Amino acid sequence: MKEDYTPEKHHGWIIWLSIFAVLIIGVGIFFYYTFLRQTHSELVEAVPTDVEYLFEVNDNETFYQTVTPLLPYFNEAFAMEALPAYETVYHKLPGRSPYNLTISGHPTENGTHILFNTHIEKAEFKKLLRALSIDPANYKKFEQYKIYTYGTNFKSLKFAYFNHILSISDDVELVKKALIQHTHPKSLLNDDIFKDLYTLTNKNVKQNWLILNCPTYGKSISELFTKEVVSNVKENNLFTSWAAFQLRISKNEVFLSGYTPASSEAKTFKQKVNQQLSEGFLPFNTEWFHKTGHRARSQYATCKFSLAADSSRHYEYFVIMQDSLLKTFIPYGDVDKAEALRNNYPNGIYPVTDSTFQGRLVAESKNYAFFEERNGNYIFAPTEDALNLYNKAMSSNGNILDNRYYKFSKNNVASTSIEEFTYYNSESNGHTQCVFSKIGKATKLGQQLTIFTASCTDISNDDYAAVNLYMNFNK
Repeated sequence: MKEDYTPEKHHGWIIWLSIFAVLIIGVGIFFYYTFLRQTHSELVEAVPTDVEYLFEVNDNETFYQTVTPLLPYFNEAFAMEALPAYETVYHKLPGRSPYNLTISGHPTENGTHILFNTHIEKAEFKKLLRALSIDPANYKKFEQYKIYTYGTNFKSLKFAYFNHILSISDDVELVKKALIQHTHPKSLLNDDIFKDLYTLTNKNVKQNWLILNCPTYGKSISELFTKEVVSNVKENNLFTSWAAFQLRISKNEVFLSGYTPASSEAKTFKQKVNQQLSEGFLPFNTEWFHKTGHRARSQYATCKFSLAADSSRHYEYFVIMQDSLLKTFIPYGDVDKAEALRNNYPNGIYPVTDSTFQGRLVAESKNYAFFEERNGNYIFAPTEDALNLYNKAMSSNGNILDNRYYKFSKNNVASTSIEEFTYYNSESNGHTQCVFSKIGKATKLGQQLTIFTASCTDISNDDYAAVNLYMNFNK
């Protein structure tokens, strides 16, 4: 006899079918992460998410050959001490096909260490063990994984193979983190910003790339620089997230060109000022300058720069272009008041007060006590002595346009840049290493970095900033 239909029986079938569907989905997800994803995963999916920086090396030979002459600086900036040891292993890899590689920096208990990841088949891994004269049974077990040790003339390396990825580091804990990461359901690709930039890098696989986790990397390297420089970098509101750069090295020069998502503050860079400052007001021996040509902090073109009085005293200056809204002092505005001020300050150096510019002075210039007018610009300084030093430098040495280091750096900064920071560590400024802290001055990086520039040329419609970095080392 056919059973009668009841709502209770129908409801029971729905419950059982729902449970069955959930189980099927769960089994599907398990098999995807256990087999399909892991066997088809990208190298970046085996990079632990606490990464500070990531090199995507598509041309290992060029990367190693060009980095080697600058390795002392890369060691200090990117903890590359294990690179020569890795290259020993790399040249033992079977076959002639180039192996793509990621080199990532991660914080450990002993400072930053790097992790190497490369794709390799299981049969090739067995050949690698033979080439390294390693007994396959000579390993240390970590969970279900096997971790091998290989001693080189440079460093002792730990490495492990799992599902087509070979992970190598001189820090065994970092290898363990990579193995755990490989089976974790979430990776760097779950970060939307990182994924966008990573997709961008995959559009050009002939280049080597550097991806920076700017907040994390900036924090780890900030101890090399003075508080003033760190503050100036933070002010530009550019490097607040991830940044991806094409990497090119030529002898003693490093060129980085790429993109970073613009913060909400940096999006105002799109609002360019009508006129740009010429650097003719900068002295020949300027140590660094930070120039803006957008409305992020002011509706006027502005610039900060530094001069050294001696090896221990460095003055910071602020420059703002004269504008119709600012032409309220000399020789504009109240003629009698202007004449009185000239008589009171015959050297042309005036104190900064609210009444000086009739309340129209930009907030940033209020951090300075004195100013003068020069060639259509207002030059602000912390003290009268600082302005006297500036005037002496301009009359004795001329301006920066005649400095060969300036000419060299400008060749690597786009003329359309709307934000630029440039530093010189050379005989031209008389006193070197002004941007480096006591720790930084003791490094090869601090002693041999001759020129550094960082510039932003544009903010795209999708709110990505086009940025360029350039470094020149005195080898």
